[in-house]
Amino acid sequence: MAKDRCEHSWSMTDVRYGFIVIEKCYHCKQERSYFAAEHTPPKEEYREGEHFWDYMGSAQSVQFSLTCDQCGEVVPFSEVLGLMTCSGCTPDCDAHVLSRICEEQRIWVYVALCYQPDIISKNDMGEKLAVLSRYFNDRLRTPGKKILVAPGWLVKDIDICRGAVLKDVGMFQVEPEEVTS
Repeated sequence: MAKDRCEHSWSMTDVRYGFIVIEKCYHCKQERSYFAAEHTPPKEEYREGEHFWDYMGSAQSVQFSLTCDQCGEVVPFSEVLGLMTCSGCTPDCDAHVLSRICEEQRIWVYVALCYQPDIISKNDMGEKLAVLSRYFNDRLRTPGKKILVAPGWLVKDIDICRGAVLKDVGMFQVEPEEVTS
């Protein structure tokens, strides 16, 4: 089947569990984040050129790709740190405004947080987030509910944002959860 005519049925593939690690250089005050595919986040301080990197924090995360079950197209999401729900910070934050508008239509807005949003092509990311939105919506079982995955650059100021990052509580659980009736 031709990829441009395929109606795509997406599955999550290439799943890697790990942590988002946030570091700050105490010399120049620059901050950065990266994905560490480890069972515990690296917390050691180190020097890299003129930078002195200190561990600031971490959170569980997952990296993945979506693959079409019909045509085999693969869409990697390696630049996505995680997804966040907007709970409102400032009335002039575009993510907050979008969430309020969509709330009336029973649409949940997830904001895709990226490692370096300033270097990601807005056009490419828009197409990828449409694929991610479709993936989530195809799995919904609640009638009338929808999910929209929006780009993280809509957040006015991540430092004052009160959004909640979605996380998988049982990510590193070895034993499957028992089902109780």
